[in-house]
Amino acid sequence: MTRPSYTELAGKLAQARRLASEPNDPLTGLRLSELTKDLEAEIQALLQFA
Repeated sequence: MTRPSYTELAGKLAQARRLASEPNDPLTGLRLSELTKDLEAEIQALLQFA
């Protein structure tokens, strides 16, 4: 399995943020919040090794 590129991660992060800005139930909001944090951490790690 290859590591996702910065572009892929940035796209997923933008999508997660866009979905989080829409009205949703509390569980979905929590999952999107966790996904956003995870994607931000992955991008940070990717940039450190680049």
